[in-house]
Amino acid sequence: MIKQFNKEINSDYFEEVYDFNGLWDVASRCGLKIVQKNDKTIVIATELYAENPGTSVTNFSAQLAGIIIRKYNIAHENLIFIVHDPEAKSKLTFMNEHFYQVDFDWDGTKFMSPKWSQIEKNTVDDLIKA
Repeated sequence: MIKQFNKEINSDYFEEVYDFNGLWDVASRCGLKIVQKNDKTIVIATELYAENPGTSVTNFSAQLAGIIIRKYNIAHENLIFIVHDPEAKSKLTFMNEHFYQVDFDWDGTKFMSPKWSQIEKNTVDDLIKA
């Protein structure tokens, strides 16, 4: 069951196809899952490849994280931001499913300097089940 994420009603899960203006204000799209766990908010942004007409999550991660925390009223210090590259059904290993936790510097108004760490699917599962 999908719950609407809204802190006022203490829901803890939200999922949608999310449209955003990417680089050069080009219409862009990703999968978005937000899970509230205790004092942390886990945001998983999924690349949609052919279904995304614009900027990839990978190339817009800091800006996208900033847009999401403002829209959903998430405290920047409580954010765990994960980029999900789904399986692309290719023989090329770089097209396999991957998860990356992306940490950012905070300059007081925006995220910058993303630092990428590849994590395993079971780590993501543990985070959202915790």
